[in-house]
Amino acid sequence: MIIRCKNIYAEDGVMDGYMVVEGSKIKAISAKQEDLAADIDVGEAKIIPGIFDTHNHGIYGYHVAISVPDVELELKGYLKGLAAQGVTSVLPTDDSGVFADLARLAREPQDGAKIIGIHSEGPYLNRSGENGGEDPHPDVDMEFVRKMVEDSDGMLKLVALAPEIPGTDEVIAYLLARDIRVAFAHSNDDYYQTMEAFNKGLTVATHTANVMSGIHHRRMGGLGACLLNDDVWCEVICDGMHVSNVMLKLMFKVKSYDKFLMVSDTSVTSGAPTGRYVYYTDGSAVNVKEDGFCLSDSGRLCCSTKPVLYGMGNLVKNVSIPLETVVRMASLNPAICYGVADTKGSIKVGKDADFVVIDEDFNALQTYSEGRKVYDHEVDHDPFNPVFIKNHMVK
Repeated sequence: MIIRCKNIYAEDGVMDGYMVVEGSKIKAISAKQEDLAADIDVGEAKIIPGIFDTHNHGIYGYHVAISVPDVELELKGYLKGLAAQGVTSVLPTDDSGVFADLARLAREPQDGAKIIGIHSEGPYLNRSGENGGEDPHPDVDMEFVRKMVEDSDGMLKLVALAPEIPGTDEVIAYLLARDIRVAFAHSNDDYYQTMEAFNKGLTVATHTANVMSGIHHRRMGGLGACLLNDDVWCEVICDGMHVSNVMLKLMFKVKSYDKFLMVSDTSVTSGAPTGRYVYYTDGSAVNVKEDGFCLSDSGRLCCSTKPVLYGMGNLVKNVSIPLETVVRMASLNPAICYGVADTKGSIKVGKDADFVVIDEDFNALQTYSEGRKVYDHEVDHDPFNPVFIKNHMVK
């Protein structure tokens, strides 16, 4: 397959030319040649590397953790929905439940994003928000932790926890001994306590700035530690709401772009039609607004709904970061962090043919995973799960 494109965002720079795909791999990337016949010509559209979303709970009415009669159907719909947003690699994010199912699907070809590993956010989390209110949390249970690892069948790549919870030191040591990364998450720790947690081996900051103590000129919180520790990989939600664009500018000035991982943290309501939904077990409702953001009845931002592609557009258009830099944070950085950069994360000869054709508004037009087209906007018209609307939308 030969694809002609005027804007190929390859690892070595932006090229007007051709990309040759043979089987699952990128065989060649060449500058414009009049005598090279293309099978596909995408014209002025852009080809970017497939997105690697390392923190994602759900999309388009499909959820990684919600109990449903047919788990496999739910997860396959989820992976297809991710492809519709340009995601070719993912760490599905849960804290129990479907680890065994995810591990099995990771080893099978999918008509959607590829599961690179599993991300467990919790269950040992401590904080509900930036104002210091604490969520109740289960006591640390090493049998539960061991079962998580066992069920994941070698696919568990990241566990996020609040390091101040009693008993988590044992969890950290156990996970690190098995080459599983541990993330700083949902924590009340201040700067010094957070730095001490990093000294214990935590190497990722979960949705940096969100649900951690912030920066004050007299009291540097956990956020400051995440930004000032050069060894820590910082997840960041770039939709302009979870972290303001001004704060994003500050964060990117403090820390190298090379240590940021763009994530969506999206939930089941990502991409949902405007309306009111009840899907929590306690009967509480959320409201999806016309702009696609999801709010509680009090107006509090509730869950993430915007995909990484949306965040990429925000960074380019509103934070003035070049797309060449943005695609690295969305694709290559996570591939480096999770040890798959030899095959994933960038458009380069010899790597897997994971790429997305996008328009000027950062919509995915076509998504390819290992050379296979797994999404086409002209064919896959409505990826949203109709069962979710039927069961959870308030009429």
